[in-house]
Amino acid sequence: MDLSRPLRIVMTGVESTGKSTLSKRLAQHFNFPLAAEIARSDVQVAQGHLAISDLNRLVIEQQAAAMDAYKSALKTEARGMISDTGGLVLEMWGMEVFKQRPEGCLSLQSWFDLHLLCTPEIPWEPDALRSLPHLEDRVRLNQAYVQCLTTRQHRWAQTQGSAHDERFLQAVRAIELVLSDNVNT
Repeated sequence: MDLSRPLRIVMTGVESTGKSTLSKRLAQHFNFPLAAEIARSDVQVAQGHLAISDLNRLVIEQQAAAMDAYKSALKTEARGMISDTGGLVLEMWGMEVFKQRPEGCLSLQSWFDLHLLCTPEIPWEPDALRSLPHLEDRVRLNQAYVQCLTTRQHRWAQTQGSAHDERFLQAVRAIELVLSDNVNT
């Protein structure tokens, strides 16, 4: 991994696992640019009238947001950037809802240097994007995330536990480890 450039980090995991909260906190802690989750402000998503073509579009728009954050990191000489979501979340969404993988989600996944997987111990909170209130469904889906990350040999780390501070410290350690690996190579 060439980290003479900014580290590209993506938050991943099932819904209601603290990805947005953690990504904002990490971006502030490290002074990294943040690419927000595009789906949160998408009209089609808000209306609940989705097709696989909408997920294909969201992949493109999330990649563009991540690229903007990356360019900002280059401009400001930040050591990294964070994307609140990425290709694996969109892939899992497509497979769960449409039994199809959105176009471009695999290349978006491989663009990132570090995937931070948020596990589902945090209590589920309802919102317009969420549809899995039962823990057993989120645990099942989390296992699919682990399998994908492992099988595809992405560099990844887990943040787990029910305390946000605990998850934050785990993520900070994972990021610092990757950054220190770069310094020593």
